[in-house]
Amino acid sequence: MNFVTNELRGAVFLSMVSLAGCGSTVQSGAGTGATGDTDGGLPSADGSVGPDGGAASLPLSILADVDLPGPSTRFDYQEIDAANGRLVIAHMNNASVLFVKIADGSLLKELSGIPTPRGVAVADDVGLTFITSTPGTLVLVDNATLMEKKRVQTGKSPDGVAWDPAHKVVGVSDQGDGAISLIPDSGSGARVQVPLGTETGNVVYDAARAVFWITVVAGSPPDKLVAVDPVAAKVTTSIDLPGCDGAHGLRIHPDGQSAFIACEGNDMLARVELGDAHAVSLAATGSGPDVLSIDPGFSWLYVAAESGDLTVFDISKPGVVLLGHDHPGGNSHSVAADPATHRVFFPLTAGPKGTPVLRIMQPAE
Repeated sequence: MNFVTNELRGAVFLSMVSLAGCGSTVQSGAGTGATGDTDGGLPSADGSVGPDGGAASLPLSILADVDLPGPSTRFDYQEIDAANGRLVIAHMNNASVLFVKIADGSLLKELSGIPTPRGVAVADDVGLTFITSTPGTLVLVDNATLMEKKRVQTGKSPDGVAWDPAHKVVGVSDQGDGAISLIPDSGSGARVQVPLGTETGNVVYDAARAVFWITVVAGSPPDKLVAVDPVAAKVTTSIDLPGCDGAHGLRIHPDGQSAFIACEGNDMLARVELGDAHAVSLAATGSGPDVLSIDPGFSWLYVAAESGDLTVFDISKPGVVLLGHDHPGGNSHSVAADPATHRVFFPLTAGPKGTPVLRIMQPAE
């Protein structure tokens, strides 16, 4: 089965030539089998298994490993800044944020002095990037200069962050408080906190419904997906997630009809319908699912996990249909898919030389 068009195959070739020219380590055709990683035995959605007891490997090839600055410490969330052709990466345990070119992964800027950066949201309409930082701070970065503009208060241990362009409100997941902070005036207004549970995870803005969706670990099961009005600062919808333990990562389907949640406590992906029925479907992932990313052109959902096992689902079909899986690298729990090029980015704490790299991969035949 061909997973890419002739045009995309040509783009892959040109990308590899371009990447090779910028001093990256290019490994053409290197995929799961080339690195010796195994399929891990994850079952497919219909129960079928591959020859080694797992679902078929996903056809991803490595375009390049681009060196990243700093020590071999944990990375966290990433965000595509399409308007500026950049990828923003939180180097969580190095107190820094990296701005790199989507085109070749080369470094544009290392912004240091940001303690434990985690969530990233890009707001090109107001020329800002928002980064959550411990112990309770939102850092505002100027997109033109890539310099820090100001810091404002959030709740305890902020995690995910999202941008509401309609109302110019920043939504911050105050993980340690089990709440969401709503900060108007593009992050410079008076903060309002809405308590939700014992812990919160990721947050995304739903333009069609004009709400923030946020994952919530409740005081008692089940965990929940909650919608919050960014202006009224009130919960508008609360959806139970039976079978999901440790609701954390979150993405909304491009059609707006369902949401995907990484359940880090029991290694599952939950898909919940956002209409009246709120039906929940579940599928296995790698151990410790964390960051999710969607390639809308392919209708692929990437689920990265702490174990380094990548699980990919076909979201063009109902429920949770496994397309395949791969192993981009140890602890590759963060993933970002570029919808324009279909490249997939994985910041790794240790590449082939034992130092941090940005592993750039792309679907292949």
